[in-house]
Amino acid sequence: SGESDFLLHCVASDLGTFPTFVIEQLASAPNVDTVRTALTIRRVKDEGLVAF
Repeated sequence: SGESDFLLHCVASDLGTFPTFVIEQLASAPNVDTVRTALTIRRVKDEGLVAF
């Protein structure tokens, strides 16, 4: 239940490669109904989990 069934973490070699992958490979797959993307230009922090 919820808004998303899957979360895909994709790393592309450049900014032109990512939309090509999304349009030609991911969105065109027969079992994919909707694709939403969020783009991160660079990693700010990568220290794993944050304790609350």
